[in-house]
Amino acid sequence: MPAGRQLLVLREEETATRHQARVVTAHVDPDEVLWVGPGEGEESRPERLLGRAFDAVVVSLHDRLDLDRIGLCQGFVRGGGALVLRVPPDHALPRDPRLVVWPHALDDVGLRAWERVLGRLPDTPLRLLKPADHGTGPTPDQDAVVRAGLAVLDDPAPHLVSLTARRGRGKSAALGRMLRQVLEDGTDRRIVVTASDPDATCELFRFATGDPTVLRGGRLRFVPLRELLLDPPAFDVLAVEEAARIPVPTLQRLVGAHPDATVLFATTTQGYEGTGRGFVLRFLAWASARSRPLVELQLTAPIRWAPDCPLEAAVDGLLALDATPGPLPPAPPAARPAISAERLDRDALARDESLLREVFGLLVQAHYRTTPGDLAMLLDAPNVEVFALREGSRVLAASLVAREGGFPPDMAARLARGQERVRGHALADSLIVHGGRESAGPLRMIRSIRIATRPELRRQGLARALVHAVHHHHPDADLFGTVFGATPGLLRFRQQLGYALVRVGGSRGERTGEPAAVMVRPVSQAAHDVVRGLRAELHRGLDAQLRLLAAEGELGLEPALTAALHDALPASADGAWHWRFVLEGYLDGPRIYDSVAWAARILVMQAGCDRTALTASEQALVQARVVDERSWRDTAAAAGLPSVRATQRALRRALQTLFDTVEWD
Repeated sequence: MPAGRQLLVLREEETATRHQARVVTAHVDPDEVLWVGPGEGEESRPERLLGRAFDAVVVSLHDRLDLDRIGLCQGFVRGGGALVLRVPPDHALPRDPRLVVWPHALDDVGLRAWERVLGRLPDTPLRLLKPADHGTGPTPDQDAVVRAGLAVLDDPAPHLVSLTARRGRGKSAALGRMLRQVLEDGTDRRIVVTASDPDATCELFRFATGDPTVLRGGRLRFVPLRELLLDPPAFDVLAVEEAARIPVPTLQRLVGAHPDATVLFATTTQGYEGTGRGFVLRFLAWASARSRPLVELQLTAPIRWAPDCPLEAAVDGLLALDATPGPLPPAPPAARPAISAERLDRDALARDESLLREVFGLLVQAHYRTTPGDLAMLLDAPNVEVFALREGSRVLAASLVAREGGFPPDMAARLARGQERVRGHALADSLIVHGGRESAGPLRMIRSIRIATRPELRRQGLARALVHAVHHHHPDADLFGTVFGATPGLLRFRQQLGYALVRVGGSRGERTGEPAAVMVRPVSQAAHDVVRGLRAELHRGLDAQLRLLAAEGELGLEPALTAALHDALPASADGAWHWRFVLEGYLDGPRIYDSVAWAARILVMQAGCDRTALTASEQALVQARVVDERSWRDTAAAAGLPSVRATQRALRRALQTLFDTVEWD
């Protein structure tokens, strides 16, 4: 059995901790030591090394407290090894520059996350590390899962199978062993492997074929997701590696596109990435309601380190990866404490570990995007507030909101022209930059970042009460808003609270698989004026935008989502800006093409512009994208251009040329 792993903390100035780390790793093979951080010779993007293992991993925290970095790197340490954290002294704790948002400065970023982490780090004596044990083999847990998976694969009836595990449990190895057995059993079953990235399947192929580089050929081969959805080969078994990296709607469509296949979904859960929770929370709930039987397999015992590994327990505590809201005490309704809504004091929250785990545990349960880094944002971002509904000591619902906007007019003008960008103001950026509304800049906005309710108490009005509490707490706000991956349910929820749809994103979210929806609740007259114009423009342009979105994706949007987006539109386009001014916001500013496609089409088809002013390549470009509404890739090919980015730049130039040929009244 592999040994446990250790946590070693070095707390001094940066030069001193680097020297100490070299001393403590002196007896370890240098190739078996991974140095992570921003310093010279250190790995700045350790995520590229997923699947690797080292005897020692040395992580520098002298530049900032990066909780995601800690969570990622602990998974690289093999049994018997150590994670070495280089930590600055109290007087040199760095504030995270990624949390700085206008009008705040670096000194406004909190140190609450640092204080919490330092209070939980052990005092470890300086000691020399020894080489770790490299001998690992399958655990009884993995053997049992492989047997259970093979029992399903032996059944000719199609099934859905999920294989979930925390990092370091041998998930890919188990899946590869299953497929290897199927290949060796003498049957002619055809097996296909897919993933969002072919590199994610190397470990699977290593155990299935003995060669991680063999991705095509024979009865086992890799097929890209797009091909499986548009032009699928014939197969009997489909293995989806790291399924949580694929948007849930895409997974659902994959199941629907292959009704006669057994589909195995393998993914990491409760990792630093946070993405595995979307698979568990959304996809498995959906899959369990299908007619195809769902078999859920889970690996619990680590394969590269001991089950009671002290490092894993320590990191879980530091990052609150295991945070869950405590159970509600049983009590008759009349005896329950009154429910109160409040904005939490973050200084007190950082000191109250029980309350913090209640709040963060809710966010972890409800949102697949929640990562350890969100814990630092929750505690230290200067424009973030935390609200909660509490019943006694228990948190029933929680919400994170951000204060945004309020820009001076000259700054709003620079933003609208693309001369400046602002970080941490997602809602304001959407309205000013992508929506072309300079007048939105001075508005004081409150953006809902996340909202979560206890699963057992959903659909009881708690989320609605929490949103109302946020509204009540900010009587001076001009506008409340939110940006989220569009779903029919969320669109309806916000509509019922007085929010109006004003923008739809021009691309599918990397994790949600659906376009972003921007919904706002205007309060002041200035906000109502901005929203009226945005709504009218959306009414004019949504159909064209959805057609372009479908052209870019593997499949069109779900009909229910398309219907919900249309239901959220205003009844008419009264008050819309003239298409000329909308198009000028694209030609002279940072707006993306998809949001002005309807105006570009009017220019090309109705405005009397002279297409002979364009080169042959530009004419093909305009025909493909503006008139025929083809994808960027197809448009690039039609115009003979080398890349999508070059095509986007060329289209802007071509439309400017056409715009200049029009004789305006």
